[in-house]
Amino acid sequence: MGPKPARVYWVRRLIVLAVILLVLILLVIFGMKLFSSDSDSSAKTDRAAAQEDETPPAPDEACLDKSVSLSFDSYPNFVKAGKKAEFEISVTNEGDHSCTVDVGARSREVVITSGSDRIWSSADCAESDDESNLVLLRPGTANVGAVKWSGERSNEQCSKGLPEPRPGNYKANVTLGEAEGTEVAFTIE
Repeated sequence: MGPKPARVYWVRRLIVLAVILLVLILLVIFGMKLFSSDSDSSAKTDRAAAQEDETPPAPDEACLDKSVSLSFDSYPNFVKAGKKAEFEISVTNEGDHSCTVDVGARSREVVITSGSDRIWSSADCAESDDESNLVLLRPGTANVGAVKWSGERSNEQCSKGLPEPRPGNYKANVTLGEAEGTEVAFTIE
């Protein structure tokens, strides 16, 4: 005896429904892969474009003022009137990429003041070989250089016979372009 026709009818219906359900599941999975690969490729394209915008500058490009820090590594606490003094300055690349910075006398300037009186500047009458000195700085590295003060007063006109700085309290400040450095105090005895 064969199976009952009603039972065969329901089994066939279940098989057809199962096949339809399987086809629908496969279509959904295939569609998700198809659309996700498009969004992945567009995401990869967006990331590639963003990386192009973040391309590091060439090593010989100038450091941005905001990526440079300046500090006095050493300086005199006391200076005898009319005597020379030396200030050791660090110029540090705080950025993420190598770049160049001009640490010449006209760029890296030390200015000595007493109150509002400008006493001396390393940029005044700089010798031609001191005018420019480009150095390459890797991220986190510093260029350390000495700035020597003759102990005499100076001005931009390179005038001679200016009055000598008198005993008292003085300040030295270092700048490089728009980058501001630290200020230190010392005394002329």
